Amino acid sequence: MVLGLLGNPHKEKIVKILPTYIEWLEQEGIDHVVADDFRRIEGIEDRAFVSAEKVVDSSDILLSFGGDGTLLNTIRLLSGREIPVCGVNLGGLGYLTEVRSGELTARTRELLAGNWTLDARMILETWVEGGGCEGPWYALNDVVVDKAGYSRMIRLRTHVDGRYLNTYRADGLITATPTGSTAYSLSAGGPILEPNMDALLVMPISPHSLTNRPLVIQYDKKVSVEPESLQGVVVLSVDGEVACEVPNEAIIHVQRAPFTAHLVKFEGRMFYEILRQKLGWGDINS
Repeated sequence: MVLGLLGNPHKEKIVKILPTYIEWLEQEGIDHVVADDFRRIEGIEDRAFVSAEKVVDSSDILLSFGGDGTLLNTIRLLSGREIPVCGVNLGGLGYLTEVRSGELTARTRELLAGNWTLDARMILETWVEGGGCEGPWYALNDVVVDKAGYSRMIRLRTHVDGRYLNTYRADGLITATPTGSTAYSLSAGGPILEPNMDALLVMPISPHSLTNRPLVIQYDKKVSVEPESLQGVVVLSVDGEVACEVPNEAIIHVQRAPFTAHLVKFEGRMFYEILRQKLGWGDINS
């Protein structure tokens, strides 16, 4: 089994953790490849490095060092290939990252022994009809249409499977996976969904009318959004990264992708436990 090491080289903890971890892998005779993003980290400069794309091509399991944002970037690198990804949390909340830095070697032994399961997570596919930025793009968390920093609200004429739903007057609209329900949608007041539910979440951002509430729909539906802005442009973002500017009269389509993300899951880390820890609900030891 080959482990692929990639992630965010700018995390403060990576400088202390990665050289020691790579030395341990070499002592144990564990096959691994290291992304050249880590080339300048002191203590590992004399190793062989390869591109992140080569890491993906060469590995049986990927270890993504960083936070949830780093893991999202790693998922995008896969381009639909269902290679297991294990997130190593060097950041803050870490909803998606499975391994804490202090347990890295122990969890690696579990990986090699096969003491883990695959956690399949829905991916969204989005593309634009008209407007010169067709796509497709893929998101583990969410696809967001918003007003590109202007002060005025935008109008978002929205259909589900070709049937008219509503014209939202709002700052934007989020279409999220269950995984993404704990990301931007949560901060906008949306509900939390269990990550393996078969559902999509449609969430207006700061709607003009209080009757415009979050909507949970069946996972196999297609959401289509026709934006209209007095400024003439809105922004399409995919997992927090701007994909393109979308002019009026273009149509943004969002639906479940034909593949899933495969996250490594170890026994004992339950979704509700993670929620209590990350959101500070009551006594986390109860």
